[in-house]
Amino acid sequence: MEVEDCILSRRSVRTYQDKAIQEEDIQKILKAGAMAPSAKGIHPARYIVITNKEKIKELSGKVKEKLKQGGGKYAERAEKEEDIIFYRAPLLILLVGDREKWTKIDCALAAENMMLQARALGLGSCYIGLMNKIGGDRETLSALGMEEEQELYCPLVFGYPAQWPHPKTREANVQKRIE
Repeated sequence: MEVEDCILSRRSVRTYQDKAIQEEDIQKILKAGAMAPSAKGIHPARYIVITNKEKIKELSGKVKEKLKQGGGKYAERAEKEEDIIFYRAPLLILLVGDREKWTKIDCALAAENMMLQARALGLGSCYIGLMNKIGGDRETLSALGMEEEQELYCPLVFGYPAQWPHPKTREANVQKRIE
């Protein structure tokens, strides 16, 4: 698949098949993240790779508990049995890094590379913003391998889509062009 096709057809996938991702494809996704541009060439992103279904389900439960405590629009949805956090994806990758000035941006660049690589492999992906609800739970994150001086920046899920969302067409919202 051409790069442009990956970019134009990549969508956030929120329904996954119950099918494991081959290790070779996981490594390609990680390599794409490692090859992302980085401020000063430091490449601060670190990857916590989780394929254990029970661990992913446990994390989903912890995030749902945080949502219930916080009230708001997600509290009611968090009461349901369905996995509204990770969508039953077979692969969760947490991009973490030190609390330095550019790390968040570097992790975001790596995340986009990873999602585009996944699309090229026929896999879906989704950035999981709700995972940030657990960002203050240092005990849980430490148990996953995150070090004390690190922050969780980009939680991503990957898997074989149960169905592909239809691509949307968008145009660049150019505020001003100076020639």
